[in-house]
Amino acid sequence: MTLEDGKDYEHRHRNRHLIPAGLFIGFGVGLLLNYPGPGLLIGMGLGFIASTLMTPAVYPPGGAAETGRHRGSGHRIIMALLGIFFVILGISLIVAPPNFWPYLGAGFLILLGIWFIARSLGKA
Repeated sequence: MTLEDGKDYEHRHRNRHLIPAGLFIGFGVGLLLNYPGPGLLIGMGLGFIASTLMTPAVYPPGGAAETGRHRGSGHRIIMALLGIFFVILGISLIVAPPNFWPYLGAGFLILLGIWFIARSLGKA
């Protein structure tokens, strides 16, 4: 690994501490508001979203930057969706009625199954 490779690795992975930072901040705010569990989930979700937004796009060599396609775009979308899911889950723990939970879990599992089907069809 050359010095340039090391700089590139450090640049791409410098935001890896945003998720634990979100966890701690969310847990602290949740403790202050007497909702530690939902605070933890909301903080984790915001950490996922922040790490997705602050990670630079990595374009493959060969001039693919003009096409707008870059490596890791699927990973970034999944991280953002996971963050949004955790934020919604944390908020719904506070405001949603208890009979909402079976629908939320079933909806998440259905969307996860659709995502796996789409991924398998896209690679065929």
